[in-house]
Amino acid sequence: MTKGRLQLSKSIRSVCLAVAAALPLANAHFVLQIPTSLGFSDINEVQAPCGGFDIASRNKVTNWPIGGYPIGVVSTHPNAHWQIRAALLENTEEFVDLIPNIVQDGLGNFCLTRVPGIADWVGKDAVLQVVQRAVDGELYQCAAIKFVEGATASVPGNCRNGSSVVASIDPDYTGPATLPTGGSAATTTTTGAPASTSTGSSGTNKSVHPPMLGLLATVIYLFDSLFDLSGVL
Repeated sequence: MTKGRLQLSKSIRSVCLAVAAALPLANAHFVLQIPTSLGFSDINEVQAPCGGFDIASRNKVTNWPIGGYPIGVVSTHPNAHWQIRAALLENTEEFVDLIPNIVQDGLGNFCLTRVPGIADWVGKDAVLQVVQRAVDGELYQCAAIKFVEGATASVPGNCRNGSSVVASIDPDYTGPATLPTGGSAATTTTTGAPASTSTGSSGTNKSVHPPMLGLLATVIYLFDSLFDLSGVL
């Protein structure tokens, strides 16, 4: 990146963040982009278990290989804890952690490239639940999934981290989940690359169809999509 382009990007970044900071806090939530969520409601995202959407909905089911599948979100919180878990559709009262909880610093696009499935649940309908704990409490989104045999799924180009995002395993996590064999599901990163030691590539293509977000999330999403200073897309 040339010096002039870098300075321009930094200037635009400052303007975007200033605009974002001035927007109503009511829009300060997160959006599940990958896999396809059951739906997004800025107002109802505080409602467990799925942000106001029917946990039994199967309109869009994502096949989730046991080897791992990516999770991509847009977060409007600069600091948050994430819980990634799943439940069988036949028993949605019992969720199981897929990985240890994650601590995220820095707002914007956040990607985990390899979240493993549950081998004993292969062929069964399940529900993915993503929980974010931040300054405004707990927020929920879900996706309809089915665990299948297979190695790690490929990572789409719009699953990546914003240039300021740093993620790591929560050191206070005491739950039953363990890291996938052969590498962690999330490691500290400051490069804008997806948070993982998985060998899957994030690709070079950007999403050309921004998700339906709250106003603050839209500003952050567009900034990260157009002016990524990391050089790793």
